[in-house]
Order: sequence, then structure tokens, then C-alpha cells
Amino acid sequence: MIEFDPYSEELFDNPFPAYQRLRDEARDLYIEKYDCFFLSRFEDVHNACRNKSFSHARGTTPMTLLQGYPPPGRALSSMVPPEHTALRATLNPDFYPDAVRAMEVEARTVVRGYLDELAPQGTFDANADYAQRLAVYLTLRIIGLPLEDADWVAAQVKLAFNRAPGIRGPTEAANQANKNLQDYAWNAIRERRSRPQGSGVLEKLMNFEFQGKKLPDEELISNIFLFIIGGSETVPKAFAGAVYQMLQNPGQRAELAADPSLAQDAFWEALRTDMPTLMLGATAEVDTEICDGTKVRAGQKIMHLWASANRDEREFPNPDRFDIHRRATRIVSFNPGRHICLGIHVAQLEGRVLLQELLARVPDYEVDESRTVKLRSEMFRGFQCLPITFKPF
Repeated sequence: MIEFDPYSEELFDNPFPAYQRLRDEARDLYIEKYDCFFLSRFEDVHNACRNKSFSHARGTTPMTLLQGYPPPGRALSSMVPPEHTALRATLNPDFYPDAVRAMEVEARTVVRGYLDELAPQGTFDANADYAQRLAVYLTLRIIGLPLEDADWVAAQVKLAFNRAPGIRGPTEAANQANKNLQDYAWNAIRERRSRPQGSGVLEKLMNFEFQGKKLPDEELISNIFLFIIGGSETVPKAFAGAVYQMLQNPGQRAELAADPSLAQDAFWEALRTDMPTLMLGATAEVDTEICDGTKVRAGQKIMHLWASANRDEREFPNPDRFDIHRRATRIVSFNPGRHICLGIHVAQLEGRVLLQELLARVPDYEVDESRTVKLRSEMFRGFQCLPITFKPF
């Protein structure tokens, strides 16, 4: 019998040995106290994401599905067709490849400004001082929120995932940060209503109608909160993972520094090997089957173990090896189902620009291992702080 506890402190430190055992011995492990199946193989996760018998309407996070917290509010991620389809169609143009490409010059200018500021110090945090600043900046730009709020928003997002040993779920500091961000979203809605129309995702959310009805205020808040968190948290941790992997693979780092066109592939590989989101899930709305015949009753839950699926040797040869030339045709980092991440092209732009600009200026950085901090939680992993050092210039 496999022992697996998604809240195990040991799992927080290194989940991959446990994931290997699950993939080999219990690909769809059922844990009765959660009434939930945990899927660990790539093909099983990929297929379950595309199985329309499952819904996000009852939540997606371990807090809601495993601990019984009420969902924070209905947003795009928890909607179902046809409303989900209609809202995505409204928002999609802001995330199309052409719209994202139009932001590249601005993104590079912003990143070069960060490096100009940080270079004389000879050290900075590759996550908070660099990657997260760009992620939050572009997130606020796309939503249509004041860019001068970026540093405050980044600080709140960082606190929102604060965890403490022995406590399942968020700390009081994390709860307060989440409340702060929801209050910020509400203030943005009220401010927008006091002046003429603007642009961006916020404007589209406020003008969206489905069957003659606009989104209520609580759903506007939930959607803005979703976009802030989704746009600010994942890329910085995946980027920090790429920075660390490059240090462990100096030949690949030198190759990438010499050929910046490889940055897209390098970041894609980091999204596979260093997927920050450990798990998200769904609930069966009708009786269905998973994993070649396992029966799931309506109301039962599944958890997609993303980080495990992305290292499944059945899909990826030598899966634990970081290889910028792998060019995996399928990864599950952006959800391959109808809830595929709207920001997939934004994330790839950010990762590519961040890597290219960093290695153009600091190709021979080191990592101060004594000051690294890893996030330890049931839902997210990765470097919360990754200090790099280099010769000041």
C-alpha cells in the first residue's frame, strides 16, 4: 500500500521520489479521507484535463477540494460552458500571439532598466528583484491597472503563499495578503466606474454580458484576483528554476549565452522540469472513468499532479535531465484542456526575454546557496529567493 500525504513536510522538500512511486505503483491513487484520486502519469493527467465530465465549478485548489474551504469566488477558471466559452472569447484577443509580440520591445526596455539598476550591486534575487517585477508589470499592463502599483502588488503576491511548518494551508499573513489583493481589485473596479472607459482586461470584464447579464461585483473581484495571481506567481519561479538549472549545466548556459535564439526552448524545458504548481484538481459532474477503467462517481474529485506528469519517463526520455534541446512537444504546465492558461504566450515571452537579457549582461553568474529560499507548500514549489552574484559593472 502506497503512503502518500499531499501535506507531508517531506514531500515539500522533494516530491519527486514519491511521485515516481505513484507513477510506478499507483497511477490513480485514491485517498478516502479526501474522496479524491491523485493522477501522476502524463497521459492520465493529459486525458483527464480533456475529459468534459470534470468541472472546475467546485474549485481547483487543494484548499477547496481537499480541505473543504469554500471557493474564493467564481472566476474564469471555475466557469463552465457556455459562459466560460463566451468570456474566453471576449478576453482572448489581449492574449493572442500578435498582441503579446507587440509588448516585447516594452518588456525588454523594462528588463534592461532593472539590470541597469541592479548591476552595480553585484548581486540580486533572480525571482523578486528581477523576474517577478516584470511578470507583475506586464500583468498590470494587460489588466489595465496602474503600473506604479507593481512593487506593492508583487509584495502581496509573495505573501499570499506564505506557509509555516505544521500548518495546513495559508498562514494569517497569507490570508491578509489575499484580502489585500481582493480589496485592491474592488478599489480598481470602483475607480474605473468613476471615469470614462479605458482599455484592457478589466474593461472587458466590466462590459462582459452573458444572456443579458453583466458579471456581479464579486465575480469581477475574483477574476481580477485570478489574473493578478496567475500572471505574477508562476513565471518567476519557473525562471528561477531555469537560472539554477543553467548553473548546474554550464555547457548549456554557455551555449545559450552564445545563441539567444535557444532561450525559448530553455524556458520551455524549465517549465517542464521546474513546474511551480504541484497540483490542481476538478470534480466529476457525472459518473465517468479515468486511467483505462478506474470508475469515478459524480461528486468525487481528482487531483492532477502536474509536476509528476511533467517528469514521467513514459513521455519524456531521461525526464529528470534538464536539456535545452529537448523541445518537448507536449507538457501539461499550461493545462491542455478547455481551461488552458490564457497567458501561455505571455509567459513564454517573459521567460525568453528574462533569460536573453540576463545572459547578455551576466553570463557568468553564481548562486549564493546560503541565501536561497524555497517555497514549501502543498500547492507551489520553487525558489522564492534565488540570489545570484557576479562581478559588478
